[in-house]
Amino acid sequence: MIDEIEGVIVMVSDQQKALDFYTEKLGFTKKLDTSEAGFRWIVVGPKDSKTVVSLVDPLSMKDWAENVPDNPEKRIGQPTGIWFYAKEIEQTFQELKSKGVEVTEPKKQVWGGTMCTVYDQDKNSFGLVGDSHD
Repeated sequence: MIDEIEGVIVMVSDQQKALDFYTEKLGFTKKLDTSEAGFRWIVVGPKDSKTVVSLVDPLSMKDWAENVPDNPEKRIGQPTGIWFYAKEIEQTFQELKSKGVEVTEPKKQVWGGTMCTVYDQDKNSFGLVGDSHD
């Protein structure tokens, strides 16, 4: 059976700007940056995490994958459905704000944790989840 999530794809309009945002603003580590397949493939993720985010230019994917949806560029600037986790969500919120990242105020959720929304350079949105400190 499935043991863990390997990674996810996020569509971006400019891979270099996305790489800069994810490494400089979110503190992710660049795990792969190659053009060997005829298009640029960038993979980033939190330093000690196995799960990664691939930053993909949707126009370069059209010729690569047979299952790419029509108009994949419309997936830029959308909710990703991805949640990041921060043990210290308030501290992470303040750090992201200080770096100029668009992020909503963390709010306590009915399930007991705290959550806010983080937006990247293309307005793709991610949940940021933290534990309750009550």
